Amino acid sequence: MTKAKWLLVLLCVMNLGLAAMHLSGYFFLFLKPTGYLIPLVINIIVLFFINKKLWVGLGLVVGIPALFIHGLMILFMEYDYTKIDSPYDSQSLMIEYRDVTLGETTYFYNFYKTRFGVIGKLLENQSVEFMVRGPEYPVEEGAEAALGAHNPTWISKDIVRFNSWKGAKDVYLASSSSAVSTKEIDNFILKAESNSDGETITINGIEFITRYNPKAGQRWIDVLSDGDEGPIPRQQCSRIVRNEERGYYMLEECTHQWEYELYPLTDGQ
Repeated sequence: MTKAKWLLVLLCVMNLGLAAMHLSGYFFLFLKPTGYLIPLVINIIVLFFINKKLWVGLGLVVGIPALFIHGLMILFMEYDYTKIDSPYDSQSLMIEYRDVTLGETTYFYNFYKTRFGVIGKLLENQSVEFMVRGPEYPVEEGAEAALGAHNPTWISKDIVRFNSWKGAKDVYLASSSSAVSTKEIDNFILKAESNSDGETITINGIEFITRYNPKAGQRWIDVLSDGDEGPIPRQQCSRIVRNEERGYYMLEECTHQWEYELYPLTDGQ
């Protein structure tokens, strides 16, 4: 096989690989700031090398306009990036963000989980968008401050909580971690208040069980976590309540401390 054919095969493998990754939600993170500009340039250079006569004209007619349009798209979208490292040393979270100001400022965020910082997977249905007005918040602090990206809380190895200007946002790096809704939590609260015994719910990887002692007329909630470490360790609490002011379900009157922020009232969306 000639050198030209080898180059053509490698080019096809690269293009098919990038297409397959894109369709499955995976990306080379180092390509995100410029999109697919680098692969596009590689395609033009390799094809030009393989057949100069054919690709000189095609490069001028197709390649240059494609690069120009792509450049405009990058210019107008212009995302920035920051990485949040996990204290569990298992994986990290890459945040893709930008803002648009038209009287008010609108912030856009996408999230990617990554283990080594090279390849990331888009966390679908977890993107965030919210609008703020200048008098409400100091917009000059930027998009990272608006999200609360400088002080995130790792609820578990698969859950990161941001305290944004518009309330709490929980990002789930594993789909199984988000298998709860505010409706389910409300139903669990009703069952606890009706003195049900043995009802369970799992929130952010922690199991909660309603308990009731009819002789003593006492009810409580058992909190079962992976030991005594983490934001909410194993213990007993009196109740879960909705706190509209703080924007959280609160776990109250617990063995180790009075209360814990348990889960956002808005499902973290």
